[in-house]
Amino acid sequence: MAMKPPKWSPAIETGLFVGLTLVVDVVWGPGDRFARVEPHPFWAIVLLMAVQYGTREALVAAAVSSIALLAGNMPAQAFDQSVHEFAVQVLRLPLGWMIAAVVLGELRVRHRQHQLETDERLSHTERRVELLSSAHGELAAAKERLETRLAGQLRTATGMFQAARALETLEPGQVLAGATDLVTVALNAKAFSIFLLENGTLVLGAAQGWTEDRALARRYTSNEPLFKEVVGAQRVVTVTTPVGESLLRGHGLIAGPLICPSTGQLVGMLKIEDMTFLDFNLSTVHTFKALSEWIASAYVNATAYKANQIEDEKTQLYGMKFLDRQTAYITEIALRFGFDLTLLLVRIEMDDLTESERHSVPAALGAVAKRVLRRTDLVFSHEPPGQQFAVLLPGAPSENASAVTRKLMDGLREACGREITCTTRVRALCRAGDSSDRDNLRAEAVEPDLVA
Repeated sequence: MAMKPPKWSPAIETGLFVGLTLVVDVVWGPGDRFARVEPHPFWAIVLLMAVQYGTREALVAAAVSSIALLAGNMPAQAFDQSVHEFAVQVLRLPLGWMIAAVVLGELRVRHRQHQLETDERLSHTERRVELLSSAHGELAAAKERLETRLAGQLRTATGMFQAARALETLEPGQVLAGATDLVTVALNAKAFSIFLLENGTLVLGAAQGWTEDRALARRYTSNEPLFKEVVGAQRVVTVTTPVGESLLRGHGLIAGPLICPSTGQLVGMLKIEDMTFLDFNLSTVHTFKALSEWIASAYVNATAYKANQIEDEKTQLYGMKFLDRQTAYITEIALRFGFDLTLLLVRIEMDDLTESERHSVPAALGAVAKRVLRRTDLVFSHEPPGQQFAVLLPGAPSENASAVTRKLMDGLREACGREITCTTRVRALCRAGDSSDRDNLRAEAVEPDLVA
């Protein structure tokens, strides 16, 4: 739009034109203010004001021109001239200027009004076009987001199906591995962890997305508030409440118990440490609860099957349930015939191992045990699966357990190609020639303390 001229511009233009015309008349003209010139020069400024600005400015120009023409320059009235004829002679030009100013000025005002209406309609049209363009852009962006979300949901559905199939296993270690894939796909979590309940303590069983620059707890004892809330009260904790925020202490967004819905057994805790803001909503909390029950149910089924197995198919080691029976049986024989019987517990430190090494260590230990141990020695899988193992040593005193441990670790180092760290605990179930207090020894042997 053109810039609007100042309000004083018409007055200046009129004054300059009239003034210059009078100067020209005095210097080069006849000196009668061009009274006998047809058309009169003042017509120019009157018509210009009418066409350029409108009625008001044109009337002002006509009035100024009339004053400039007649002030001190009135023509003489002839002797035979009537008053009306003299008035017509004097006012002929001023009246023409006034009529031209009104007619042409009103036309200009009407044209200007029409132009303003046109400009306003054009401005409204441009705004509507901008709004439509903005709405079209937002609609296109929403369409792209919906397409992306639909594609993501299809991928999520496929991923959940594949991750769910990973839970259909009877190996507890594989259940945890499948659970990490399921949580990643279902909740789109960037960092999370699965803790297992072992002897009154939550111990880290599996983790995903953890970084070295963020120190997160690897175990929770029964004295900690989060343990009391998740395990004791069996409630889901989120940072959306002040109580949940104080319990999590910046170590997570959601934490809840892993409870098998069919048996009510509590096996551990699932904790989400990091996820995008848009993914953290009420639907996510409900999905979290459903996943917790799903994982707990799969893990309970796997551990129950594992406990009932006499021999593990992967490691070729005897199962946990067979350990109790065999320990009780051999202890009775040791007490009857008076030979040494030692129980060695070996716990592999999994924190320093890679994911592939965690899966390969149990099988490697089973192969090493068959190679380096005596035929009478028995090796069992123990809780937690894949991390702790029990070795029953008939005819070996407790002092020889360190040598057995050294053989196992040397063989495991050769099989894995690196040093494997472990912790051990030794318990003498029976000593050669010791027949005193046989009933107490028998009771302890039937229910051995297997806490490492």
